[in-house]
Amino acid sequence: MTKKFTEEEYQKIVDCFDELKEKYNMGLMNPNLLIQMQDELFGELDFIDEWKEIFAIANPTTRDCAHDQFVEKEKKHFWRNKKRDEYGNERYLVLKDSVPLPIGIFKKYPFTESEIREWGYNPDMYDKEEVK
Repeated sequence: MTKKFTEEEYQKIVDCFDELKEKYNMGLMNPNLLIQMQDELFGELDFIDEWKEIFAIANPTTRDCAHDQFVEKEKKHFWRNKKRDEYGNERYLVLKDSVPLPIGIFKKYPFTESEIREWGYNPDMYDKEEVK
């Protein structure tokens, strides 16, 4: 079974390869690339079992296809604030006029954790319910 990478792991592989390519003018055919990438990402990825997937992600020509094939799709959740409002109501994160706000009492909107972080919210302040 092929490993599914998280979006964060995918981005680390892409960034690592792009940095090495720029810093050392090191392309995919350079025999030192595997060693350098292993040193940069040591302990985070299994280069023995996952090297084919890692290089498919590192290679700019196969990167998009590898993303579709090897990166786990991020799940959407409803985000409920751990603190209730002054009336004791639960507050969910909702979109109001295209702006995410923690004011939803009766409506729930599904968002990914990446979206939450992108908007400057701390996911640890919310309980999440998986969208079914």
